Amino acid sequence: MTTSTQYVVNRQDPKIEAYRLGLLDDTQEFISGQIERGDAPPDYQIADLSPSEQAAIAAGQAGVGAYQPYLNEGSATIGMGSDAMAAGIASLEGTGAMYDPESYQNFMNPYEDQVIQNALADIQRQGDLAQQGVRSQAVAAGAFGGSRGQLAESEQARNTMQQQANTAAQMRAAGFQNAQQAAMNAFESGMGRQQQLGQLTGQMAAGLGSLGIQQAGLGEMGTSLNTQDINNLMTTGALERGVDQSGLDALRLSNLQAYTQPYQQLGFLSDIYSGTPTGSSTLTATSAPQVSPFQTTLGLGIGTLAAATGAQQQGLF
Repeated sequence: MTTSTQYVVNRQDPKIEAYRLGLLDDTQEFISGQIERGDAPPDYQIADLSPSEQAAIAAGQAGVGAYQPYLNEGSATIGMGSDAMAAGIASLEGTGAMYDPESYQNFMNPYEDQVIQNALADIQRQGDLAQQGVRSQAVAAGAFGGSRGQLAESEQARNTMQQQANTAAQMRAAGFQNAQQAAMNAFESGMGRQQQLGQLTGQMAAGLGSLGIQQAGLGEMGTSLNTQDINNLMTTGALERGVDQSGLDALRLSNLQAYTQPYQQLGFLSDIYSGTPTGSSTLTATSAPQVSPFQTTLGLGIGTLAAATGAQQQGLF
């Protein structure tokens, strides 16, 4: 019994196959070259800090603690104000004390006794003159040495002494009143000056406290202005760095495009070659029981001739 086997071979045009093989060789050579050279896709790059951002950082570092001298100065001034306030309060101590009536003695006229004595002496001289007049009148009346004359002289002497006593009392009372008034005026004036000094000291202390707060506020204001400058620099610096980063990204994209272009071209060719239609051929082999050598030779010759004819039809040779 004879059996036959049929083989179907699908092939492309030999020229297309040659192009595809060449494409594979070129691709392998290209990739091997890239590996040997260490070629790789372009790295991502990050833009450095812009000059404005660097200036902002430097300003921020320089501004750390810059307010401290102002705080120290303000604190010292406030301390001076506190000390002045304490001194003003202390100066008011005793301003509510009562007047000492005995203090008038410090204001007595040291010449008062001498003045009084002079006044008494003047009265005595006037009394003596009056006494002489009484005696002259008694002599003229013939009553000198009599009881009437003595009575008149005694009355005159009593009047003189009474006048001396009244004058001395009035002068001493006036001196006492003047001394008391002077003492009271001095006391009130002293208390007023002391209170005024305390008030002025308190006002000065309040002024020093306000000045200290203003001095400390200068440090706060300086820090605030420095922060505003830093924010402005950071804003402009971020814009500058953004532009630099966009340039780096565009450069990487261009380099990446140049890096991948050969792959795109090879892939484009591969797509073209993949879309080329293929041809087909059929080979048939027949087997039979053992025959004579002559028949075998004859059958092989016929099969070979048929195969050769098919190959020629396919353009293989």
